[in-house]
Amino acid sequence: MRYCKDCGFPVPYGKFLAWSRNGTIIGKDSGHTRLVYLEVDELHALFSGVSRWRNASIDPIICKAEKEVGKRFIETLLPGFLTKLPRGKIARPEFGIKATSKFIFNYMAGLGMGRAELIEYASGNHARVLITNPHSVPLIAGDGLGVFEFLERIGVRVEWKRIKSNEYIITVQKVSDEPSAEKQLTLAETPFLPGSLELDKCPRCSVPLAVTASIYLDFEKGILRHTQTGMRFVALPTQSFHAVLKGLEQEFGPELPALMEGLEQKYMRETSAVRYAIPQGSNLINIMSDFPWMGIGNPISAWVDGRKVHFVVENPFHSGIVAGKITGLYEAWTGHIVRTGWTKELPGRVEVTLEHVT
Repeated sequence: MRYCKDCGFPVPYGKFLAWSRNGTIIGKDSGHTRLVYLEVDELHALFSGVSRWRNASIDPIICKAEKEVGKRFIETLLPGFLTKLPRGKIARPEFGIKATSKFIFNYMAGLGMGRAELIEYASGNHARVLITNPHSVPLIAGDGLGVFEFLERIGVRVEWKRIKSNEYIITVQKVSDEPSAEKQLTLAETPFLPGSLELDKCPRCSVPLAVTASIYLDFEKGILRHTQTGMRFVALPTQSFHAVLKGLEQEFGPELPALMEGLEQKYMRETSAVRYAIPQGSNLINIMSDFPWMGIGNPISAWVDGRKVHFVVENPFHSGIVAGKITGLYEAWTGHIVRTGWTKELPGRVEVTLEHVT
């Protein structure tokens, strides 16, 4: 891993990611994948909250929903000719597969997804991967499911086993000669509204200084941490987030989105450091000051209208979750409990309206 001589941040960040003036982070892969920084505990709080609500594990649903994201991931990351090679040890020798997997696993480690090592790969049959410090085992397993099915063009299943507190073996196994005809997700593209954000960037590697000052990458462990709070972060493809929420909604019904928004609100209210970082009396919009470097969206405005408070964000990575995040941040900052609602004024813009109840 090479590090920038000016800011000290890993050089690949500026090479593979671009922070836009519209509040988005876009990968420089062929698919222009959008990413968002989220706290790992935040993801766990959302998933475990749904599990408690249903009184059952939702890991299989998460894994299944993530499969199409894994397919897109490998399709955009690798040259087309590699993905079209015939199956078998001749076209796909072990040393070639291991070299390719090392590139993929380094990419994942740089995003804070943990460390992975290919243990075994039998083309057309199965693969076994050791994952250490995973940000989410079912998400990584779903990615592996999609990658193996896409490369081998066969039907597969996946399972995982915990071998230590932070280590798992993920096994992908052939179950049929043809891939499943069932497609779990359509990865729709959403156009972005233009923006005029000014992000101070490192002159050498082009990574925003807000990023280099806020997070630290332990590349060997595949872990991103906030420099001030110590909280673990992950740079997650937004399609992954949408895929899982869509899969959960298909499984559990239309009440699921409101539940997820409430879980996000609760998490931010109880854990956010905004109460210490943003002085009371500051401009309301400042509680969203981290949104641009995290890829959450572009904060446009915030104002008070009697007992109501309004926030507008363009290009939110997910409208409902961003609404829950803003509500929780406001409650953490002010100490007030509020009612919340949100509307989409137009595609790519969400207005969140809060009303004081205490």
